[in-house]
Amino acid sequence: MSTKQGKLKFLKKSTQTSSNDILGIFAVSTFGLNVVTLIVLFLLYGAFSRLSKKPAPTLVELNNGKSVNVVPIGSQERTPKTILDFVKTTFTLMMNWSGTIPISDDNTAIKKPKPDPGVNIKAGGKVTVAAWEASYALSSDFRKQFLQLLAQMTPAGVFEQNTQVVFVPLSIEQPIEISPGKWKVKMIANLNIFDTRSNMGEVIPFNKEIFIRAVEPLESSPSGGLELIIKNIRASGLEIYAIRDFKKENL
Repeated sequence: MSTKQGKLKFLKKSTQTSSNDILGIFAVSTFGLNVVTLIVLFLLYGAFSRLSKKPAPTLVELNNGKSVNVVPIGSQERTPKTILDFVKTTFTLMMNWSGTIPISDDNTAIKKPKPDPGVNIKAGGKVTVAAWEASYALSSDFRKQFLQLLAQMTPAGVFEQNTQVVFVPLSIEQPIEISPGKWKVKMIANLNIFDTRSNMGEVIPFNKEIFIRAVEPLESSPSGGLELIIKNIRASGLEIYAIRDFKKENL
């Protein structure tokens, strides 16, 4: 009897030990799984936190049917590329004087350029049609003054197709922010003047500091004419409110 009782006690003790071992392994495994889960949750939180700080891309469909991704920015913010493209496009239109009206439609191969009649300015003289249209990129208080100066600069031979002026930008520096929604751009350029009586040409430095500010672009859908011209010129939501001479510091 004593032997049987001893065996029974040994079996009970072994069973209890095995149960304790299983419970211990289960507890350790559960703890380890909880730790791993906690680490994964922290990683997910960090990823979502970084994602939430990124501006959400927006898909916008253009008039030509193409779709592009855009990033929302503040009403007074503009990217450096937008500002530089605006400056280069505006001055290319205002300062290139060929004596003909640029052809904008697709049938350029079968159409001949039309002579540029120019636009009369009250102070005397004319400016080219393209320059007059591009001048809507200027603020309303500055535009009149600039057009008068531009009329004085434009040779009369342009409208007789005896003279051509080519705007050659040499350097357009990155915009410098003056205040929220306002920037300054330094531009180094030349005006190359060619006359039919001489092939040598004349070069006039055209170095300027250009002051730009953010404005609200037109949101209406113009039917055409002047309203469409103004909308296209001011599509980037920028305008030039001052221009002054800029002298290069070094030769």
